Amino acid sequence: MHELHLMAQVVKAVETGLERAPGAKPTVVRLKVSALSHLLADPSTLHAAFALAARGTVAQGAALEIITASGEAWCPHCEIRATGAGQDVICPTCGARMIAGEGVPEVMVQEVVVEE
Repeated sequence: MHELHLMAQVVKAVETGLERAPGAKPTVVRLKVSALSHLLADPSTLHAAFALAARGTVAQGAALEIITASGEAWCPHCEIRATGAGQDVICPTCGARMIAGEGVPEVMVQEVVVEE
C-alpha cells in the first residue's frame, strides 16, 4: 500500500521536526497535496494510512488535514506547461492528457500544530 509507506514518511518527518521541541505533542498535521495527485481520489485512504502510521508514535491522535495545491502539468505532445487540477488534465492546445510536471512534490508537510 503506497499510501501507508508515504504516511510513514510523513510521521517520520513530524518526529524529526519535533526533536527540537521536547514534550511538544502534535494535534494537527497539515499536508499539501498536488491537485494532480491520485491521492486525492479517496482522501479517506490517506486518513486511515496516517492513523496506522502514527500508531505508537508522538503523532498518534493528531488530526490529518489535507490542503489541495494547484499542480503544474505538462503536455508530452506540445511540450507546454499549464496549471491544472484533477487527474485528467487536458491540454488546451492539442487535447491530449497532460501529466504532472517534474520537480513538483506530490505531498509536502506544510505545517504541524503542537500543544506544549
